[in-house]
Amino acid sequence: MIHNVYIIDQKTGICLLHRKYGSIEFNQDLVSGFLTALKDFSIEFSKGSGELKVIDMQVFYLMLVFREGVLITAAADKNDDAKITHKALNNIIDKFIDQFGNILDKWSGDVRIFRDFAEQVDEILENGRVAEIPIRIPILKIYKKDFKKSQSRLQKKGMTLSEDDLRTVSDTKPDWTSKRLPKQVITQGFLNEKQYEIAHLADGFHTVTDIAEDAGLPEAKIQVIIDNLDNLGLLKFIEIK
Repeated sequence: MIHNVYIIDQKTGICLLHRKYGSIEFNQDLVSGFLTALKDFSIEFSKGSGELKVIDMQVFYLMLVFREGVLITAAADKNDDAKITHKALNNIIDKFIDQFGNILDKWSGDVRIFRDFAEQVDEILENGRVAEIPIRIPILKIYKKDFKKSQSRLQKKGMTLSEDDLRTVSDTKPDWTSKRLPKQVITQGFLNEKQYEIAHLADGFHTVTDIAEDAGLPEAKIQVIIDNLDNLGLLKFIEIK
């Protein structure tokens, strides 16, 4: 999800419009000053040709697009498609400049004149969901039945599994992970002992990235194990947003 979007005036550093869709919180005044300074640095570093800047903030990324005295930035989840986010921000800044470009030259400082533009931002960004990509979470088939039972209990309470749930259970092992694949997958050479143990981290709550972190191995190696399990017919995938 795109959590926050800011449209900022380059000359003053003032936030002209802010839209919030998710849970990540920022102080608007601090963000405006920081991003304006960063934009100036980016342009200087790229000798004036810079238009796009992406900053990795670990659990999310900041994307900046600046043109004709206007800076727009979005804070988005790492799994959001950066190309889609960039295209949407370009669309917004194009429309904003078309509508307010002449006004900004003689702008008095009243941000209320930009308020109605919020509807266009919401529409273009689909209320923050325009760049979302479903997260594919691996789960061993031996866990699937117990996983479905747990989700049925959540649904009865009017709840569903979401991306936020993954963050809260990343260090938790569900009860059903005590089950084990048959040892034949080792004796028949499909998995070695290490891969066998790693396979049981596919519990329906941990992404491939999470599994790699828990196992202390590169994500590419974990993906090979996941692909192998999938080819053996031992795995299913759950998609959530």
